[in-house]
Amino acid sequence: MTGQSEDKLEISGLRFTKYVLPFAISQTLAWATCFYSFPAFLPIWEAQLGFSKTSLTGSYTLSLIVSAIFAPFVGRFIDKGSGNFVFCFGTLLAFCCLFLLSKVTEIWHFYVLWFFMGIAMSCSLYEACFAFLTKTLDAGARRAITFVTLAAGFAGTIAFPSAHFLTQFYGWRSAILIFSFVILIVNLPLVCRTTNKL
Repeated sequence: MTGQSEDKLEISGLRFTKYVLPFAISQTLAWATCFYSFPAFLPIWEAQLGFSKTSLTGSYTLSLIVSAIFAPFVGRFIDKGSGNFVFCFGTLLAFCCLFLLSKVTEIWHFYVLWFFMGIAMSCSLYEACFAFLTKTLDAGARRAITFVTLAAGFAGTIAFPSAHFLTQFYGWRSAILIFSFVILIVNLPLVCRTTNKL
């Protein structure tokens, strides 16, 4: 009985503060940089690159389809205990996609990069996150998922003003580069540490 109480205390107290909070921060940054970056930069790309909104949004739609297709496979990897690898791989892939996105000049570049971004999102956003928390925290997962969801709800609030501000001062290509380095420098260490310890 005492052991069970200590387990619950660890999940609701120490483990929650040390690991779920950083995980919530990493999810917020992942959503801001991966998911919301497209709508945040869409008007700028349309105006400066001369591509139609339909052509551009087609690449984003592709990423969502790819993410949905890969989600079950990602879930299986997590169920087998490879959550740390999945999240680190997805985070690194997202960094590469955004880094290369800052160099695009042709519309097909968008389709290639957002195809791979779809894979990255399937490995690092809610579906993977919820599967990982459910497997890892068991009874404590519900509270953790609620907290992470509420925190990541601020991702759009971060992405749109950041994209606007950075573009105004540095141009959209540098702004995308900054987004990519946020993933590499801030998000990757958070993800690696948190998923390795939970």
